[in-house]
Amino acid sequence: MIKYFCHRLRNYVKEVDKMKKLVTQGDICLQDEYNFVYKVAEIVYTLWENENFVYEIKPNYSVIELLDAKDFQGIPGLDLDLKKERYIRENIVPVFISERAPSKNREDLWELLKECDMQYLNQLEWLIRTDTQYSGDKLYVGRPEDKTLEVESIKELGNRSAVICRKLLETICYGDKVISPLLNIGDENRKQYYDLLKALYSTERKFLDSRRSAGIAQSAKKGHYKGRTRIKLDKLATQEIFFDYQSKKINSIKAAQRLGISKSTFLRRYREYVDKA
Repeated sequence: MIKYFCHRLRNYVKEVDKMKKLVTQGDICLQDEYNFVYKVAEIVYTLWENENFVYEIKPNYSVIELLDAKDFQGIPGLDLDLKKERYIRENIVPVFISERAPSKNREDLWELLKECDMQYLNQLEWLIRTDTQYSGDKLYVGRPEDKTLEVESIKELGNRSAVICRKLLETICYGDKVISPLLNIGDENRKQYYDLLKALYSTERKFLDSRRSAGIAQSAKKGHYKGRTRIKLDKLATQEIFFDYQSKKINSIKAAQRLGISKSTFLRRYREYVDKA
């Protein structure tokens, strides 16, 4: 009986493996007040040709540990206290997806799909492409990225402590590794380096902001201050990102991150670009 069951199971697995399938992958992220992006989980959606599907969510606990309750209240529908390596939902749409993506019965579904240049509903893909921000929390879904930082010397990262701290924190917050001969940061020591570098970065930022404010006040007193200087962007890099945004490869949040500006600034610059075209 056991041999018969194992034989049937092997045949079933082989049949599933032969089926055509669609796989969509994303990173569940959030952004803090300093515009650091935290990858709190990876999510994979697999749809087979027989219409069976599965969602796999893999939390990044070493990143979650870095976050305050005001920024992160958990991933809806998952009990993270269980510390599972993966949370699997077979033929069930996870709460995280269903509460922020349109359902197949929504009246304006085709308008929403058209805005994201999609021909059919794939809820995870829609979340990756849309500019719509869910109001219930700070979480959003982006394309998978690898922000591993490998350098021979930390000096390669810049000549100011704020710049160096920021580049290290960008990798630490995203859950990837920093690799160098004298410094290695990973899951085992992520929290310690995060606390140290975030404190240094915050102090440096406050110092630079205070100097900037003092300079503006002094210029205004002399009648020389003409308002905030327009942020300079690399023309070729900006055009490439505008093209990716226009062709729905990335959303406005990801585009702004790549340019190092806020979402509102990106959208304003993009409108200027379209008007001139």
